[in-house]
Amino acid sequence: MTLYLDLLAQVPDSYMYINPFKLFGFVVVFVGWAYFAGWVDKDTIAVNTFRTTWNLIVLGAGVLAAALALFVPMFLVGFCVFIVINLTVMIIYIIHRNGLVQEQDTVLTAAHFKRMKDEGVFGKKKPKEVKERIRLTTADKKVVPIPEEEEEREQYRLTQDLLFDALWHRAQIIEVSATGQATKTVYIVDGMPIERDPLPRAEGEAIIQFVKQMACLDMEEHRKPQTSEIMAAMGDKKQKVSVRTDGSTAGEKLTLRVIGPEANFKAPDLGFTDKQLEAVNKAREELNGLILVSGPARSGLSTTIFSLTRTHDRFLQNVQTIEFVREMPLDNVTQKVFDPTEGKTFTEQLLRLVRADPDVIVLPELRDREAALVAAQAAANKQKVYVGMVANDVFEALRKWISLLGDKVAATKALLAICNQRLVRILCNECKQAYKPDAAMMKKLNLPADKFLYRAPEPQFDKRGNPIVCQACQGTGYVGRTGVFEWLTVDDAMRKVLQTSKSMADIQNYALKQGNVGLQNQALEKVLDGTTSIQEVVRAVRAGAGSRAAKPAATRAKPAGRPKPQAGAGPARKAAGGGAK
Repeated sequence: MTLYLDLLAQVPDSYMYINPFKLFGFVVVFVGWAYFAGWVDKDTIAVNTFRTTWNLIVLGAGVLAAALALFVPMFLVGFCVFIVINLTVMIIYIIHRNGLVQEQDTVLTAAHFKRMKDEGVFGKKKPKEVKERIRLTTADKKVVPIPEEEEEREQYRLTQDLLFDALWHRAQIIEVSATGQATKTVYIVDGMPIERDPLPRAEGEAIIQFVKQMACLDMEEHRKPQTSEIMAAMGDKKQKVSVRTDGSTAGEKLTLRVIGPEANFKAPDLGFTDKQLEAVNKAREELNGLILVSGPARSGLSTTIFSLTRTHDRFLQNVQTIEFVREMPLDNVTQKVFDPTEGKTFTEQLLRLVRADPDVIVLPELRDREAALVAAQAAANKQKVYVGMVANDVFEALRKWISLLGDKVAATKALLAICNQRLVRILCNECKQAYKPDAAMMKKLNLPADKFLYRAPEPQFDKRGNPIVCQACQGTGYVGRTGVFEWLTVDDAMRKVLQTSKSMADIQNYALKQGNVGLQNQALEKVLDGTTSIQEVVRAVRAGAGSRAAKPAATRAKPAGRPKPQAGAGPARKAAGGGAK
């Protein structure tokens, strides 16, 4: 009984084993940390910083602080440690993320508190001003008004912002990929990709949905490719914009292609030299024969083959095409898109076209031997045929063509010419800079030693250190592109060499003696007249592809990758860095 009474005496008077005030304080701080951790997870995506790293830092700090708070004997000390550790991490992250964004997007700054005062603590924002900076016209020729409904109004604003920025930067292609945590946006300006700041995925999806609606595409289809056209006008300048959407399990991608003046180009607009243009016109006047138009991917191959097509009199001649994808509309030309679901092969559709007896047949792409044989036979009989082919130079195009047909005689019987090309950017007339290159380098290139060349300007800044941007080129130093071509005419003598030669080196040696090939020489002419720069020739022509013609007996070089800004062929590299500024 005595033992029982002693134990009973040790029972506390209160039945409360946890201090409710301490528990409440700990829960409040813990909930605040959890909210901050969730915000960091989303914010790292919005500001495009290291999401995984920051999540681990915040989580690790929270776990460490909680452990210390629970195991330190004195509650007040542990509680303060918990707050200090998490507050330190929060301050470090906010300083880091504020350094990545514009002033209007910072948090816990004077600008942020002013926004809270104007918009309300709980985000009751004033409606964002929506302006029509780009006049949009739908696929069914209706002008798009500013929507009244709030969700569509926001979609319209985001689309306006994107298109205005893209057109101001002179983007020819706009890619919006809502396939990750954030939306990746890339502009292609004069052939060069410019990656813009990522958008939240929700904004990217809103833009895609609004453009699909304008283009009259199926809003429920998110996987299969869809294509259409809309119109976009900035001031008095109206431009067609082709729309393409593709999808995957990761999300949807929107590609907008601004159709510029190249939609009306003819052969004289492409950049041929006078001598080359004379050869082009002579080949065009032939009643029948085949012309191979070649170039690497994204070198303007489609633009060239369609420009050569427009050079024909399409009112007096029957011109028809078969394309795997319709890339560009051609006035007064019958364009047919190959559809495998119709139950006929490409060769069968080509045979049907040949039997219709057009004057000119245009094939931007061939994928099988049977179709190539049909094209060669049609060219040998009575029709003019243009064939597009991906190749690094005229000799690779010739080798591929012979390999595709499997017979030298059949491949060269009706061959009139082989064309190969690159695109080089044109120096901006407003800001390009003249300089005197190194005399030894000019001598190696067989160029006049006293000639001044031009290049893109060095970056310039005002007194406050802000960059001075040329309004004509938006700071790139270049405006537009032009072609650099090699044109190999296949006359009877050349045809005999093609059919009797034992190696491609023999063909190259003969062609070089005639002086008709060599991309680098043609590109240097455009450097001399101030059209482009040595640096641009190094980038676009590529040393590996351009030097093959100069060494016909050598083995075939490996495909050259994109050179570094300082790299290039020996003489060209010296030209890029030589001379006084």
